[in-house]
Amino acid sequence: MATTLDVVGATPIGITGSAGGQRVVPLSALQFSDSKVQVKPAWASAFDAAETAALRALADARVASGELRKPPVAVPTPALVVTASVPGPESNGIVVQVTPETPATTPPWTKLDISVTERDTYPGLAAAADAASTIGTDKAPTASGDPPLGTGLVRVKSGSVAAGTKLPAGVAEVALTAAGLDVKDGDGNVLFTLVPRPGYNPVSGLTVQVSKDPSGTSFTVSAAYDSAKETAAPTTFTIQTLDSMPAPVAYVVTVTAPPNGAAVPAPTPAEGVALTGGGPGLAARVLLYTPTA
Repeated sequence: MATTLDVVGATPIGITGSAGGQRVVPLSALQFSDSKVQVKPAWASAFDAAETAALRALADARVASGELRKPPVAVPTPALVVTASVPGPESNGIVVQVTPETPATTPPWTKLDISVTERDTYPGLAAAADAASTIGTDKAPTASGDPPLGTGLVRVKSGSVAAGTKLPAGVAEVALTAAGLDVKDGDGNVLFTLVPRPGYNPVSGLTVQVSKDPSGTSFTVSAAYDSAKETAAPTTFTIQTLDSMPAPVAYVVTVTAPPNGAAVPAPTPAEGVALTGGGPGLAARVLLYTPTA
C-alpha cells in the first residue's frame, strides 16, 4: 500500500487551463504517493486529463529541482528511561507497558498507567546443587566455589540444598510468598527451597513452576512476575513522581528522566516493550519516546 504525504513548498503551481486561462493550484491539492506527486482524490474532479498531466509534469520538475519536497519526518525525543532494578541476565525478560491517561491533563500532572512483567527460565538443571549455582542463592558467596548471589525473581535459600542427583517432582504454577517453596523429590524429601528476591513481598503476582525436561535427566525452574496481579486498581505515576514509583513496579524496574528531561511518552504497544542489554552486572533498559504525531 502506497504511503501518502503532503507536498511542501514555497509557492503554488500555475498551469494553463484547457479553456486557455491561467489556473493557480495550491500545494494542498497535491500529495506524494510514495515518491510520485499526484492530485489528491478530493481535488481530482477539478481538473480534466490534460490539466492533470500538465500539473503533474510541473510538480515533478519542481520536485527534481528541490522546490517541492516531502514534509520533514518528526524525530521522536526520549521521554523516559526504564531500567531493571536488579542487574543481571534475567533483566532481559522484563516487559513494560505505559499508557498515558486520555485525554491528557497538563503534561507534568498527566497520569500514566504502568505495569511490568518478568519471566525467568532456568532449563537443563541436573541436581539441587546445579539449581543453586545457576539460579543463585539469597546470600553473596564468601568462599571460592560458593554459588553466586541470585539476580532473578527467585533465589535458592542458602543451606537448603540437598546433596545427590535426585530430580524434583513437578510443581504446578504456584504463587511464591515470603515463606518460600520447598522443592521436593518424589519421596517428599526437600531438595532445595526457593525464596523471592528481597525488596518487596509479592502477594499473588510472583509464581514459580518446576517441570522435568523431556530428556528425563534434568529439570526446569520457571519464575514469572506480573505487577498487575498485585493490585486491583491500575498502578499510576506522573513524571513528577518518578522517585516514588509504586512498590509492585519498583520491585522490577526504575523509571528515570533522560538527559533532556522527562516527558509524557507515547503509549507502548499492547504487548509492551522489552528491556534489553542485561548481563552479569548489567541492568537491561529501554527508552520510551514522545509521540511523533
